[in-house]
Amino acid sequence: MSLKRTLDGTDGSKEGATASPFICLPMFGEHKRAVSAVQLAPSRLTKDNSALCASASADGSVKIWDLGDPHSPIGKDMQEKRGTQNINDDYLLHPVATLLGHSRGINDVCWSNGVDPFVATASDDKTVRIWDAQTSDALVEFRGHDNFVFCCSFNQASNLVASGSFDETVKLWDVRSGTCVSTLPAHSDPVTAVSFNRDGTCVVSASHDGLIRVWDVATGECLKTIFAAGNPPVSHVTYSPNGKFVLAGTLDSALRLWPISVSGKSKCAKTYTSEYHTNTKYCIASRFLVSKPERRQCIVTGSESGHVILYDVQSRKVHQLLEQVHKDAVLAVDAHDQMELLASGGMSKDRSVRFWMPKDDVELAKRQRQD
Repeated sequence: MSLKRTLDGTDGSKEGATASPFICLPMFGEHKRAVSAVQLAPSRLTKDNSALCASASADGSVKIWDLGDPHSPIGKDMQEKRGTQNINDDYLLHPVATLLGHSRGINDVCWSNGVDPFVATASDDKTVRIWDAQTSDALVEFRGHDNFVFCCSFNQASNLVASGSFDETVKLWDVRSGTCVSTLPAHSDPVTAVSFNRDGTCVVSASHDGLIRVWDVATGECLKTIFAAGNPPVSHVTYSPNGKFVLAGTLDSALRLWPISVSGKSKCAKTYTSEYHTNTKYCIASRFLVSKPERRQCIVTGSESGHVILYDVQSRKVHQLLEQVHKDAVLAVDAHDQMELLASGGMSKDRSVRFWMPKDDVELAKRQRQD
């Protein structure tokens, strides 16, 4: 099973390949309260070998972090920003933009899939907003949910935004008009995650009611309902890159990969658990790391123990347990679409946004700089 096969024609395997372990980069971001979500910008929005990251927080802000070329944290541009500071010391980044306007905490942030640097946010003030990340301007505000809005997602065309709320509904919003085009009576408990498939014809939702539901965007029909044995609350769900599976996190400290064919019953394809993977209280994100499938195909997730964990998709084993730099639970993680670059965010006792790359990549960049 290769999650990348239908995207680039490769089988995602390389006999005898050894992947370099991820290390924490010296630069980091910071919020005043817990980091609720992080998302790295799609590569088409940035120059070659550069990266942007959006982070959302309970402090009511979204911050945009410019990593420059993360392969070269000791490059001249970073040295100029850091002055005489030792290149091996951690240093605080300054956000290139701060998005302010929500009256309460922000639960989720996502980048659009188009050519414009737009982000959507979901907030406890019951609204969804779309922002220009370059100018920090709020462009559209969606009102209609009756309770906290917990999650949001753009479709591939970026003309629709899906949102999930504590009011137990999923709403689909027209980006241009700012109107709600569909309200799905999705669940009987708060909606914790929404995710569009690759062609935007379906959206999947997850809830504390223990159900994962796949919806037809055009008709609003529920096409499929999935649940694990024991019906544990679902804390997160996302489509796989090839659109054939959904990955769900549940409050029994497990991740499950489900085939998503509409016909017939869904049997869980793989389950991922570890002694370091604790998830019984909070909604913790998980992402696919398949930017370099010849190196590795992994699932990245956080943990209430403060760890960031990489699971090997195929073997289900822990591929790497990242260095425990966060001082609190890690609810927010993301993986870049082209580079082997990860982002993570910590809760209230930590409040930092951290970035990770393979050790070999960082050391190679250092040698090239020195030469």
